[in-house]
Amino acid sequence: MRVTVSRPDSRLPVDVHGAVRFNGPSSREVALKAEGSRLILSASDWSALNFTGSQSLMEQRRALATSINALKTLSLSVDVEIEGHRALGFGEGVKTTLVAHLLGLNSADIRLATIIRLLRSRAAERRVHH
Repeated sequence: MRVTVSRPDSRLPVDVHGAVRFNGPSSREVALKAEGSRLILSASDWSALNFTGSQSLMEQRRALATSINALKTLSLSVDVEIEGHRALGFGEGVKTTLVAHLLGLNSADIRLATIIRLLRSRAAERRVHH
């Protein structure tokens, strides 16, 4: 594993390069790749990330808003890829979609189709465990 992070001056953007694989909250493999100011989080499915967790929707929205602000402060963006397809985007330079705007989130690409897939995945996961 080799990851380099460069920020010689706090007024300059973070420059990150590298890749790391690790087990996510569900013990499934998750990959994090960094290409300059863009981070890509990849997983085989939503359950690998435990994306919804046990927090309430408001707690999740608050945590996401805080994360987006931190990303923008550092001039970073994050793409979340599920099954090799971009599912979500957050941070610097990300165009705010209507769904994100309705949730009160700036610099977030959240699409209705993604929410539907996430909810279906969560429902399927519950059926397996009950």
